[in-house]
Amino acid sequence: MLDRRLIVCVSAAVAALCCGVFAVVADQAAWGVAAGAAGVIAGVAGAALGAQLRVADDALKTSKRDQMRLGREIDALSATLEEELTRTNGPETPREKAEHAFDPATGLYDERYFAVLVQQQVAAARRSLRPLSVVIFEIDGLGDTDEATRAQALGVVGDVLRRTLRESDSACRLGDLMIGAILEDTPESGAVWAAERVRGTLLGSPVGDALTVSAGVACYPSHALGAAELVSQSGLALEAARRHGADRVEIAPDV
Repeated sequence: MLDRRLIVCVSAAVAALCCGVFAVVADQAAWGVAAGAAGVIAGVAGAALGAQLRVADDALKTSKRDQMRLGREIDALSATLEEELTRTNGPETPREKAEHAFDPATGLYDERYFAVLVQQQVAAARRSLRPLSVVIFEIDGLGDTDEATRAQALGVVGDVLRRTLRESDSACRLGDLMIGAILEDTPESGAVWAAERVRGTLLGSPVGDALTVSAGVACYPSHALGAAELVSQSGLALEAARRHGADRVEIAPDV
């Protein structure tokens, strides 16, 4: 589209120049009018092209910021998983567990609980020879909004997840705008179905026209054999979903 408009601008400008030169040489008023009209067309097309280029540039900058933020959050989550794997401290008291067990914005479990739970679930899946899936959801387009708006959006998505997922599944708040779901005894096809159901439920809600999510799916053992790698693969799938646009579900590549 931009190439076509550029061609229109250049063509109109060349036509205006030719008409103007001919009008001067031949002393033809009509050609002078034609030159003016061509100049107007070139000006309008140029203005439209400039506006569209600015919009495209702003969208590209926003996309790059979102990808950088998502990469940082996935790296932080991986670091949390590694920390929990090497933790040697004694058991926590019930008060300490209660302080960080839930996220107040979503009403879901928090990131530290997710790190422990995904390791336990992967170990259980390995023992029972059953599949396990991790889905990481991210709310689209709210990276630059204020904290109150993000908290409200997270509350809506958290409520949708609680109503949509099975009782055996677990969902946890991860990072600023992400929620991770651990789906017990769920292969790739079931995880995609669950992610699409969450996405569809949100779209059908009263805020569906303004609030969407993207999701990345990874499954044990087809995409990863360890907890940290499984979460990392899900994060990479989420990055792929974001690169292809908002409101998408993508699957990690097979190992």
